[in-house]
Amino acid sequence: MYILIMPVKNEEKILCGIIESVIKQTVKPVFWLIIDDGSTDNSHKIIQNFLSKYDWIKTIRLPPHPRDIIFHVSYVYKYGFDFILKYCNENNIEYSFIASIDADTILETERFGKILNKFETNNKLGIASGGLYHEINGKLKLSTKVENFPSGTGRV
Repeated sequence: MYILIMPVKNEEKILCGIIESVIKQTVKPVFWLIIDDGSTDNSHKIIQNFLSKYDWIKTIRLPPHPRDIIFHVSYVYKYGFDFILKYCNENNIEYSFIASIDADTILETERFGKILNKFETNNKLGIASGGLYHEINGKLKLSTKVENFPSGTGRV
């Protein structure tokens, strides 16, 4: 069982696809928080449409905050983690893992099932992710990654 957190900022072009890819996961999160980081496009409307269909998906919209390259990402995640941990505690939502994804990536159907399986087979594992693929000339190519270093989206 895992909870999922995903920041969103102006992702209307791909947002339906990423949300649908999480909904279609073979192992779904018990709770999913989508953090709207002040989107100015239709991202908020797209999120609201899915909220009305799935009670395990929630969203928060961040208050205005000065943006900077170094600290803003950690601010977004901390705000989201604080919310999700409090919400799960207040609503007795049990979980064993916390996962995060980027709002610009479509996930394969078994993404989280595969990652969670790694934890079942290796009790020394503390963090895991899959590889990151890029579409180049219509073909998916695995990015170079360092062994024992989580990369790509879908970290658990």
